[in-house]
Amino acid sequence: MEVTALSIRLLVSLLMLLVAHVQPSYSQKSVSDGAVRIVPTRLQTFEYESVSFTCFGVNVSAGWSVRNAKEFLKACSNVDMTSTLNCTIGYPYKSDSGEYWCEGRGGERSNTVNITVTAGSVILESPVLPMMEGEDVTLSCRKKKTSSNLPADFYKDGLRVGSSSTGEMIIHRVSKSDEGNYKCNISGAGHSPESWLHVRDGSVILDSPDVPVKEGDPVTLRCRNKKTSSNLKADFYKNGHLFRSSSTGELTIHSVSKSDEGLYKCRISGAGESPGRQLSVKEESPKYDGSEKKSEDSNAERTDRTVSKQIYFSRHYFVLLWIVIIVVLVLQLLVIGLLYRKKQLVLLEARMNDPNKDLHDVIRKDKKKEGAADAADNLSLYRDTNHGTKPQTEKGQEESLSQSLNSSFSDDDTSQALQNESDDPPLTDSDAQYASIDTV
Repeated sequence: MEVTALSIRLLVSLLMLLVAHVQPSYSQKSVSDGAVRIVPTRLQTFEYESVSFTCFGVNVSAGWSVRNAKEFLKACSNVDMTSTLNCTIGYPYKSDSGEYWCEGRGGERSNTVNITVTAGSVILESPVLPMMEGEDVTLSCRKKKTSSNLPADFYKDGLRVGSSSTGEMIIHRVSKSDEGNYKCNISGAGHSPESWLHVRDGSVILDSPDVPVKEGDPVTLRCRNKKTSSNLKADFYKNGHLFRSSSTGELTIHSVSKSDEGLYKCRISGAGESPGRQLSVKEESPKYDGSEKKSEDSNAERTDRTVSKQIYFSRHYFVLLWIVIIVVLVLQLLVIGLLYRKKQLVLLEARMNDPNKDLHDVIRKDKKKEGAADAADNLSLYRDTNHGTKPQTEKGQEESLSQSLNSSFSDDDTSQALQNESDDPPLTDSDAQYASIDTV
């Protein structure tokens, strides 16, 4: 039993020694040698105003990302799929303030930057990278939700160091004595958080193009020491990795391409390292020969001609349609006018024949005559249908005839008809003869 307890103690002691041995090795690996650097877009920002971080000199396939003390950032993308990584906080809160750095899957880390997210109305815009002695530094005081430049006072380590009517203060030929915590104040809006201005005591400068160069052009980078005019041997680095060495302190890329883009810096033995300079390359615009241009012109001309024909045809069809509609309307008006004219002529003729008669009475008389003719036709049809039946007496026939006539005319119509018959001219001898035949 005692042997078992002793074995367990020895095993626990061995595990503790292994853990103590592993922890120092990890801590040594967690901080890189400066090959990987993190650069933010700003050191201060308002709440809900995005801020981005760029990691230079990383191996994207090794699982590098940006993190703070709490978590890794999720919104990250690769710039060139090899050595540059971008991560963004889209809507930061005040609680997102703090230190950020680039970290690999194996625990490698870059330098750290301190980001301040404020809920106030004023921020101080200052350089995100360390400044070299002798360079000019610009500090800007900005108010939230305004684009105008407002007067501001600037403070260093709590003491007022200057004021500006435009909201900007320039420190010419910055030195190590200018290093410290800076903030600004806008009257009526408040003061900004503090940001640290870092000044590097170095004499090495890398001369490189300030504007993007065209793809295919030659580019020369020159590393020099401010304290001497002679050309010294220098090492050039791209995205944190040794790119090339030069005995004259110059690096020439004869035909630059997009793959040459990156953050460059140089180092002179015994003098130090220069600040990083970004080299940007823009793609060359494609060239077109005369044949392609001529073909494009001809295609454009044909297209214009087709479109003009279509427009002309549509206009012609539209005009023709309106002409047809107008002709139809004119014909309808002519027909209506002719019918109305004919009606007026008929009424005029009737009035000329008998000026004392009412025209409406003439029309009613014509309708009554047509009714009498219909009644006579009905009587004739009745006689034909009853021709084969028992013959009736003359008295019965007269009764039937009187009944049919009574059914055709009303009392008022009969009196009007008798009045009209009295107005008719007297019968002639031939008319009397025909009347005697009908009574037979």
